[in-house]
Amino acid sequence: MKFKDMTKSDIKLFSAIYRNKDLTWDDRMKSLMDLVGKSERTVRKWASEKFKLNESQDPPKSEEYLKAKKRIFDKKKKRFIITWAQNNTPIHSKFFHNLTEYAKFINADIHVIAGRYRNPTSIWSSEQKEEESWPKEVQSYLDANRHNIHKYVSIMSDVKVQPTAVNPMTGMHAMSGVNSCIFGSPKLQMEMIPVIEGEKPKMMLTTGSCTKKNYTDSKAGKKGEFHHVIGFSIVEIEDDETFYVRQVSAEDNGNFCDLFNQVNFVDETKKTIIKKIDNIEACILGDLHWGHHDPEVISLTHKMLKKIKPKHVILHDVFDGYSISHHDMKDPFAQYGKEVNGNNDLKKEISEMLEGLAPFEKYENVVIVRSNHDDFLDRWVKNEDWKKQPTPKNSPLYMKYSAILLNQYAENPSDIKGIIPTIISEKFPKFTTLGRRSSYKVLEWELGQHGDIGSNGSRGSLLQMRKLNTKIVVGHYHSPGRKDGALAVGTSTHVRVGYNMGPSSWLQSHVIIHNNGKAQHINLFKNKKGESNYTTFK
Repeated sequence: MKFKDMTKSDIKLFSAIYRNKDLTWDDRMKSLMDLVGKSERTVRKWASEKFKLNESQDPPKSEEYLKAKKRIFDKKKKRFIITWAQNNTPIHSKFFHNLTEYAKFINADIHVIAGRYRNPTSIWSSEQKEEESWPKEVQSYLDANRHNIHKYVSIMSDVKVQPTAVNPMTGMHAMSGVNSCIFGSPKLQMEMIPVIEGEKPKMMLTTGSCTKKNYTDSKAGKKGEFHHVIGFSIVEIEDDETFYVRQVSAEDNGNFCDLFNQVNFVDETKKTIIKKIDNIEACILGDLHWGHHDPEVISLTHKMLKKIKPKHVILHDVFDGYSISHHDMKDPFAQYGKEVNGNNDLKKEISEMLEGLAPFEKYENVVIVRSNHDDFLDRWVKNEDWKKQPTPKNSPLYMKYSAILLNQYAENPSDIKGIIPTIISEKFPKFTTLGRRSSYKVLEWELGQHGDIGSNGSRGSLLQMRKLNTKIVVGHYHSPGRKDGALAVGTSTHVRVGYNMGPSSWLQSHVIIHNNGKAQHINLFKNKKGESNYTTFK
């Protein structure tokens, strides 16, 4: 092909391929060489001299985008719905209809972050204009500005995030200062940022999308397509110090659930129906650590469970093990403090744990996930000498629990049940107590792993959990998080318990799984009165 023979369509395709950063440089050059039938040297020469592509990588900004740059938020609103829309891409019409109706229902201000992405292989490429545009349905809500909607919350609509980015919030931690922040992305991710003691919790979230999947035919494009989520983030303002935030993901048909509300599009009537949910599939609570638990959080959680009626309640780290913790067993000063304060009484700690578990008997299926703090008791029996213990009052239990372990190792040494699960099973035979090798699946979600053990026996992390071949919800980290299909609950303890000194990312947080199979974090915050809550909904 000679340069003079190139059509407008050829020129447009040439530019799009050259600018497509989802492809490697070598792949782009190969595609362009195949397109024009010239050497790489000629292709690079045409790009720089003929098309001036090295001078500007961005297309001219449309009037729609320039208007979005001037978007302001409604200061009278106390609720905000934030989603993301890709340029030159059709809207998910049923979902967006549901979203706008839900916004009316809860009196929320809608912000659709203007996403920008070049896709020469798009199935809608023939319909694309030279200038970027967005679906007409979103244009009145389109946003490319930055808004501090609350003293501690910012919508970062001015930050352009590549929709194919594996971790879209990388490097954004300090961008909003002390404020929690929301970025536009078709992925659903959440990350807690450590803060100094006394400061408000800080989290970063992405939004999900209101437009259909539209990615390049490349490795990065296919990965982006796989993790593309139809959804949004919602912020509720309670007062000038307190806010609540959640993420919502929709089904393929555009229907979704948010906390107590189910939002469905009815094809026959072309209308959206909003109703209260009757029950949910599962609730995974933040780690309990009875003895370090926050009584107010536990009380509030039971009130929430009474409303949403979960079929499965999943509990992590029900036992804390402070009385016999190996972390300070060799510290005589810590042991003296425990003795003076009565915190080294194992019998008392176990009794209080069982008392705390008793109110859970009213739920349909209660599952105790084998956790690392459960292992504290097994470790104490194995590694300590009762004759040399600084706490003789624990000696009878040492003998009792040693016998339990001896029997278990004799019966099935490859799959030890453990002391804490045995104690719980004896007291609450209806509870399901899992072992380390157990799996517990609910609507394709793996809920039987604590999260402390990673692949091949390594230390667990949410990034590792994301690599598994299943959707999963874990505990252990005390910092709620979401990496696509891998979620972590927070804690049900006080956010400061002594050993998490310095900057901390702990937050009281649960995860619920709706009957449609979609998971959602329930994050708890303290209001100005010092009371815990998770929503302004009545």
